[in-house]
Amino acid sequence: MANEQYITFKIEGKIYGINITEIIDIYEKMEGIRIPNAENYIESVINLRGDVVVLISLKKKLKIIKKVEENYIVICEKDKEKYGLLVDNIEGIINVSKVKEEESEDEYIKGFVEKDGKEIIILNLKNIINKN
Repeated sequence: MANEQYITFKIEGKIYGINITEIIDIYEKMEGIRIPNAENYIESVINLRGDVVVLISLKKKLKIIKKVEENYIVICEKDKEKYGLLVDNIEGIINVSKVKEEESEDEYIKGFVEKDGKEIIILNLKNIINKN
């Protein structure tokens, strides 16, 4: 089975991953424009090289209590629309031969990987963005 690569990042001390093929770019966090009456997990929108990018708080999406400020934006694209996922810190890139998919009550979690003794939660990007 071929290895896949995942970008890993931290949110409140836990390590999460998204398949690298789903990522366009990573930026340091920048201030955006708040949208009145938007869903609570939509932090703001930014203009990124002429594209409007909706910034999504993964902490709010995943119902994680915010203690640490997010420092990075992971840019993804779905149906020609760009989204930015706010994360605390970027950890790096890992090679994974198989994601251990488990039934989860959380529709945003695809499965888990153990790497170097650490559990990495693999996110289901499609569900995170589709529920937007």
